[in-house]
Amino acid sequence: MALDQQRNWTISMAESLQATKDKTAAAAKPHEQSTASFPIRDDDPKSHGYHSTEPAYLPDELVLEILSYVSHTPEAQKSLHTCCLLSRQWYTAALPYLYAYPKIYGKNYDPFVRTLCPSINLRVKDSPLASLVKVLNLGLLVHHSSKSVTARVLRRTEASLEEFVAPQASFAINSFAALSKSHNLRSLDLSLVSEAQPLDKLFSSLRSLKHLERLRFPRSSGFGAKTVDPDSIIWPPALKDLYLSGGIDANFLYGIVHFPPSLERLTIEHCPQAKSHAIRALLTTLSRARLPLKSLSLSHLPRLGISSLDPVLGLFPDLEELSVSVDYITPAIFNPDFQEWQSEDTPNFTNHKLRTLAFTNSGNPGVDDKFSPIDVLLTLDEGSFPNLRKVRIARSLGWERGETRDETEALIDRLVELGTKDYEEKTGVFAGMSTHQWRNANWKDWAGVWIID
Repeated sequence: MALDQQRNWTISMAESLQATKDKTAAAAKPHEQSTASFPIRDDDPKSHGYHSTEPAYLPDELVLEILSYVSHTPEAQKSLHTCCLLSRQWYTAALPYLYAYPKIYGKNYDPFVRTLCPSINLRVKDSPLASLVKVLNLGLLVHHSSKSVTARVLRRTEASLEEFVAPQASFAINSFAALSKSHNLRSLDLSLVSEAQPLDKLFSSLRSLKHLERLRFPRSSGFGAKTVDPDSIIWPPALKDLYLSGGIDANFLYGIVHFPPSLERLTIEHCPQAKSHAIRALLTTLSRARLPLKSLSLSHLPRLGISSLDPVLGLFPDLEELSVSVDYITPAIFNPDFQEWQSEDTPNFTNHKLRTLAFTNSGNPGVDDKFSPIDVLLTLDEGSFPNLRKVRIARSLGWERGETRDETEALIDRLVELGTKDYEEKTGVFAGMSTHQWRNANWKDWAGVWIID
C-alpha cells in the first residue's frame, strides 16, 4: 500500500510539473501551440527564434539607387559599412561607394593603408580595392603617416584618383612620380603641406595632368623661382581654378605669368614675400592676356600698401566675383577714372559684370572704418555695376552694429529691389535659367548682404 502511495505521489507530481511548464510556455508564446504532434529538433530554426521566411530580394538597380542617396549623407561611411554586412548582393553593390570617398583620420589610416597596400612591392601582392578610390583626402593627418607611405598609397590609387588633398607633414618629392601618373586627377590640394617643395619638380609632375582643373599651391615658404627657367614652366592645359600661396616672390610673379588660357578663378593669399609691384605686374599681365577670369580673391598680402589694389576692377571688366581685403583698397576702387596702372582700355563701370563683392579683413588694425555701406549704395545709385546683387562683409568690419546697421539695411533694401526686378523680368542671373528653374528659384539667395567670419 505504501508502495502504491509513493507511485501515485511521484506520478501526480510529474504531471503537475509538466502542466506548469506547458502553462508557462504558453504564456510566454501565446501565438504558438502548447502541444505538438511531433518533437522539435535542435537544428530547426524555430527552436532558436529565427525567422523562417526568406529576406525580401531587391533588384540590383534598386539597391544601387538606394546606395546613391546613402553615399551623400554625413554618416555615409558608417552606413555603407553596414550595408556591406547585409548580404553578398549588398556587399558587391556598396563596396565601390565605400572606397570611392573614404573618410580618413588618425585611427583608421593604418587599416586603410594595410588594405590598399598588403605588400610594399606592388608586383608581389595587389589590392583590387585600390582602383576604387576616387577621392583621397589626407588633410586630417599630421604625424600619422610617413613620406614613403603617402607615396605608396598614391602609387596604388593613381589609376582611379580624381581628387587629392595632401597631408601636412608626410608629403614630399617622392610623391611627385605617382602624381604625374594620376592622369584622371581633377583637383590637387597642396595648401596644407608645410615642407618647402622644389618648384621645378612640382611643375614637371603637373605637366602630364591634362584633366587637372583645380590646383592649390602649398603655403610653405622658400620655394622661389630663382633657379627655374620660366620658359620651362608648363601649366596643366585644363586648369580653371588656381590658388597661389606661400613663398611666391617677385621672381615667380614676374617670370611665370603665362597662365593657361582656360583660367577662370584665381586666389592669391598668404604670400608674405609678394610685394606691391610684383602683384601689380601679375594682375596687369593677366588683364592684357584676356583670360576668361570670372573670380578673383586677394588677401593676407602683408607687403601691399593701403591702396595697392584700387585699380583691380578697372583691369577686369568681365569679372563676376571679387573678394579683396580692405587693408589694400580705398573707396577709389569704385572710381572708373582711377588708372594708376595704365590699363589698355578706359574702364566703364556701367557695363561691368560684377555680381558678387566680398570685403575681407587681413587682420591689420584700423581698417574697419575704411569702407561703409554708403560707399557701395552710392555706386549703385550712380548706375555703376548694374549686375551687383551680393555683398559679403567680414564680421570684424562691424557693418551689422551701431549706426552702420541702418546704412546696411538701406543697402539690403536696394539690392533686394534690384534682385526682385531681375526675377520678374527674368534678367541677370535668372536669364540663363529654364522655366522650371526660374519658377523654383529663390531670388533672396541672389540678392542681399551677408556677414561672413
